[in-house]
Amino acid sequence: MNKDPLKHDTAEPCLDARIRTKNEWDALTPAEIGLFNRNVVCRTYDAGRVIFGQGDQCRGLYIVERGLVAVRKVDENGLSAIVRLAHQGDTLGYRPLLAKENHRATAEVIKDSRICFADAPIMHRLLLSNPQLGMRFLEHTAQALGEAEERLFQVAALSVRTRIIHILILLRSHYGKTTSDGTLYLDMPMSWRDLADMIGARPESVSRTLRDIKDDGLINLNGRKVRIDRVDRLVDELHHSVHH
Repeated sequence: MNKDPLKHDTAEPCLDARIRTKNEWDALTPAEIGLFNRNVVCRTYDAGRVIFGQGDQCRGLYIVERGLVAVRKVDENGLSAIVRLAHQGDTLGYRPLLAKENHRATAEVIKDSRICFADAPIMHRLLLSNPQLGMRFLEHTAQALGEAEERLFQVAALSVRTRIIHILILLRSHYGKTTSDGTLYLDMPMSWRDLADMIGARPESVSRTLRDIKDDGLINLNGRKVRIDRVDRLVDELHHSVHH
């Protein structure tokens, strides 16, 4: 994996109404938005590039203006797992910035992305001038902890089949397209091996389970392209598995 972007984007900074909607940055005043946009650095990253690495010093925050980023952790034995996917409007690096720690994971671009960076001095200035912004980031941190607990529950208590179905349903809002007859076409943004990392399963278990789900008539597969004729059947199975 290569660090640092190869391309520099000269387009306008990303902190506009489209990105701010329903996230932490909506707490900023017009003057603070202007300060941010005058100081932010936006760049394009090709798939496979690394934005920051596990153990690197946290120098500020990163906003995903477009594209997809995987946050990946590596343990002491060298085993890697995706712990989070960052989509358009998501912010990376706020936890180590607030905690004054180094990054505890690596941010790797999965699909070509445009990433905007605000350095630590600008962020500290904004946090001092607008306490509501800091509160939003603290709320986001608490939500992330809850999501991490949910993932631990899934790995410990739910079958590989249920975990795969859950991921497919989660990804449909970002990467799915539903036709007039209700058929869902889903372009997987990651490899099946990466999906195995994300749900805490062995790649061979994921392959075997995908074949089982396909044989049951719930999905059709062509590489990373998934066709789901009856989404309601997947949702019903997920609800039954989780609540029973």
